Amino acid sequence: MMRLLLLAAVTLFGAGFTAAAETPVLDTALLPPEIPYHRTALYTVSVEADAEVRISFPEITGDPGKVEVEKSEYQRDTLADGRVRHIQNYRVNPIVTGVYALPPLPITWQDNAATGTLTAPPAAFNARDLTPAEAKSAETFLGITAPDAVLSPQRHSGWLILVGAGVLLVVAAILLVFLARRRRMGDRTAPSLPAWEIALNRLRELQQRDLPGAGKLEAFYVDLSAILRYYIEDRFQIQAPEQTTPEFIEAASKYGVFSEAQEAFLADFLRQCDRIKFARLQPGVEEAEAHFTQVRLFIKETIPEEATNSAMEHAA
Repeated sequence: MMRLLLLAAVTLFGAGFTAAAETPVLDTALLPPEIPYHRTALYTVSVEADAEVRISFPEITGDPGKVEVEKSEYQRDTLADGRVRHIQNYRVNPIVTGVYALPPLPITWQDNAATGTLTAPPAAFNARDLTPAEAKSAETFLGITAPDAVLSPQRHSGWLILVGAGVLLVVAAILLVFLARRRRMGDRTAPSLPAWEIALNRLRELQQRDLPGAGKLEAFYVDLSAILRYYIEDRFQIQAPEQTTPEFIEAASKYGVFSEAQEAFLADFLRQCDRIKFARLQPGVEEAEAHFTQVRLFIKETIPEEATNSAMEHAA
């Protein structure tokens, strides 16, 4: 009888030890902890749990106009002991300099018998200004395959920033009203052109105005981004002009009409436009011309194949 009692006690102790060992384990890392504000940091949240445990990672809300957080790659690795490591990455994109703290992150887990929540602690990082060496390197334009790697900000006093933001809003409002009126007038007076022809015509008009050559780079980017957003709205029926950059990127991804490379370009280009507006970046003329070329290429790449074939037949 005593032997049976001892065996039962050992069994219960072993079960309790196993349950404790099966508790999900949380780990986080935000790297690098300090970056120049035009770079991207990677926030990694990992949970080790039994194979049957389901893990749910939430979205992270950024600070509009200051920092954006994008839920990105997820990875699932099976460990040697049979447990599973769930890894969720978040890309952190500061728009202006500052010390930021990502909020506590609740990660829920569930198995057949229980549920629970693991809370990742706040994660802080510093988005600093560019060093003289980084600013000097940024002055030499090396291409825009990664528009995050661009130029140093120009410091302004607070009232200049407010005045500049007001001017940009007025210019954008006038442009939107003008384009809307012109679109309505076109509907009344003549058959509307395809979205790509309208966009390419507007690009030609913008090029003829030579805003970068006149030193009006902010106005140039306001017009260029408006042309791109109106084209996407008309071509794919995505309501882009009224949305913030994160909302638009999310909408474009849900529609599934763009390739992975095209989505990456849109995210990088529109984020760069935000930095020019909010962080007072002063890009160079060469960079502006390269962005213009990429926007035009994006439009040409998204022209329907049947329209391209028809144009070639007419030309022949």
